[in-house]
Amino acid sequence: MSEPQSVDTLLKNAYVVTVDQGRRVFTDGYVAFQGGRIISVGPMADISDRNLKADETIDCSGKAVFPGFTNAHNHLIQVFFRGYNDDRWPILDFPAAISKLLKQQALVTDRLNEERSYILARLHALDLIRSGYIGTHDEHFTNSQRFSVDGSWRALDESGLRGFLCRCIVNSDKVPEADRESVDDGLREVERLKAKFDTSRLEVATGFLNYQYLADPEDMSRIADASAAMGVRLDVDMTDNTRGKALEARGYKGGQVEYYRDFGVLERPMYAGKAVNLLPHEFDILAEHDGRVGLVPILRQFDAVGLPVHHFLSRGVLPGIGTDGPMVSDSQNIFEMMRHVLFAQNLAIKQEQREGLPAPNASHWAVSETLIEMATLGSARTLFMDDTTGSLEVGKAADCVIADLNRANLRPTQQDRRTLGVLVWAGAADAVDTIFVEGRKLLDGGKSTIWDEDEVIRDAERVLIEIAAETDLPSLMPGRAPGRQYRGWTYI
Repeated sequence: MSEPQSVDTLLKNAYVVTVDQGRRVFTDGYVAFQGGRIISVGPMADISDRNLKADETIDCSGKAVFPGFTNAHNHLIQVFFRGYNDDRWPILDFPAAISKLLKQQALVTDRLNEERSYILARLHALDLIRSGYIGTHDEHFTNSQRFSVDGSWRALDESGLRGFLCRCIVNSDKVPEADRESVDDGLREVERLKAKFDTSRLEVATGFLNYQYLADPEDMSRIADASAAMGVRLDVDMTDNTRGKALEARGYKGGQVEYYRDFGVLERPMYAGKAVNLLPHEFDILAEHDGRVGLVPILRQFDAVGLPVHHFLSRGVLPGIGTDGPMVSDSQNIFEMMRHVLFAQNLAIKQEQREGLPAPNASHWAVSETLIEMATLGSARTLFMDDTTGSLEVGKAADCVIADLNRANLRPTQQDRRTLGVLVWAGAADAVDTIFVEGRKLLDGGKSTIWDEDEVIRDAERVLIEIAAETDLPSLMPGRAPGRQYRGWTYI
């Protein structure tokens, strides 16, 4: 008999969803880690042949093991906006709502030094971990406090999560004057941040929110060329809520993807956040140029546009799923986001049918398996992490999520015939039990192994109370305080 093979961690008796090339699911399987990497994965029937000796063995009976979920679109610093949607609902004029929101944002971000940003982003990172993520995207574009971004990214680094971190350059009148900068100044900041934060888990990128946030269209070319010369990824939040009107005002008759292509933005594979309100042929352009798309289902229900998932899938593009920050989505729950993708695609297809277009091929509808692919491998690919994470395969990083299926909302599974469907249609973040990143346990039994959760929450509350006292922020918030009335309710 061969000598036992030593491993750091063995997960056994699990429902293992690999999302590997064969999309194998081991209904009674195991995963073994060593040195932060997956060294073996397969059915329990094979484990005796492997002769594994583990430092830690976790019995995952009644539990599912997934590749880590990755948040494909986010803004770490926006956690202070939680609850804001209730203040502004209903949203009937989306561009006007965004404009108003940016003014309120400036009140807070003007007061965010590095330490305050660290404290707020730490709360957001904790929420992400508790929600089942092993990695996230970030677009930082509030630059009035130069080192605010350092605090955010320090918190993410400390959390143990992976990150695709974009330091955006903005200089149009859509943002406060204090946030505006020249392209050269912005690029110097990107170089500084890259030297400070680039690691095996964190990648620093540069880019811009969208064409409306740069005063000179040629700045798009300057940023694209400079990012290539610096060897950093390019990130563009491709959101055009004006549905082409802002481009028409510039004298441009095409769509936003064409516009970016004309300015050289698509010369390299790049992050194409949201990719909303595209013209039909622009899906082909993004696919041809390897634009990595992070869809945000909540937004596409706000504006009733829906998500054209089928147009991406029909072109061989597997998008990722993002929540956006709490400015848009109060919940970071990945299971909820997967459901929203289902509903948002249905919304888009119904609209196309009203316009006389045929229903998509059945293989291009998002179903449970598709959504799990999007939330894991698709999101990892969107953030250029798929060589490292996104599937449970030998040689990849030991990044995974253990979800507890022994919950009333996740039963019955009909002898596992409905396990994936139940998780997508009824799952919630509280099912997330354990999270590993590079074999390191970030969550154990539903609790952070990194931080004192009560302290994280308490510190964030304190910072926002301080900022409220320093600004007129309270005048912009609901009057739900003792001695006040709001919406006909009395607070005592």
